[in-house]
Amino acid sequence: MLDKKAEQKIIKILATQLKKHQQVQINGLGTFSVEHKKQEQHQEKDGRIVMTPPADIIAFTPEQ
Repeated sequence: MLDKKAEQKIIKILATQLKKHQQVQINGLGTFSVEHKKQEQHQEKDGRIVMTPPADIIAFTPEQ
């Protein structure tokens, strides 16, 4: 198991690379990447139209 310092360094590297929209692959674990979600809108049952703003989300694909 990792100690706290190693864990913090890994998280810092992961965050820095994802902010640059770079993929991060960790052997034996998987790949982290950033996906862009477009703006969406949908109509509620009461007729209101609700808009969801665009956003970047972190995606994870486990290693197979």
